[in-house]
Amino acid sequence: MPEHEAEASLSGNASVTISVTGMIGWHSDWRRSITLSDGLATASRDLFEDTGWWRGTHLYLHASGAYVVHEGQAGCFAFSVEPITFDVLVPASCAKTPDAAARLSADTPEYQGYPASAYYAGLFYIGRFVEAGSIQGVAGTRPSNPIIFQTHERQSEPELPDLL
Repeated sequence: MPEHEAEASLSGNASVTISVTGMIGWHSDWRRSITLSDGLATASRDLFEDTGWWRGTHLYLHASGAYVVHEGQAGCFAFSVEPITFDVLVPASCAKTPDAAARLSADTPEYQGYPASAYYAGLFYIGRFVEAGSIQGVAGTRPSNPIIFQTHERQSEPELPDLL
């Protein structure tokens, strides 16, 4: 099965890429991985396999400067690109706190050009990796690559399902 990728540019030469490889099945089932790059070095790790539940891999910037990947029911984790590591401990919460997020966003409506999350305190929404076929107006326009990165300018932050 071929691998498909979508990339999001971060600060400097850094980027994060989500790769998907189709699994055997009748619908969108994927083996998925994430790769970080600072322009010189890379680090990768596997994500949970998707058997039809995936609603996107959402990318945030935490007020501490760490990046946070949130997948809704599958939870979240932080990473850094200076230096590249998945072993980052930040006080980011995967639990929805819309009241606290609203209070914090009133004080800091954006950080480094990213809007404050409407659901998660201290997080700023960069965008999401999502199946192209699930985006209105994009479906069928990129048949060779079923995954895209959709920035916050193109799509405001959608509400994710609660953690399992």
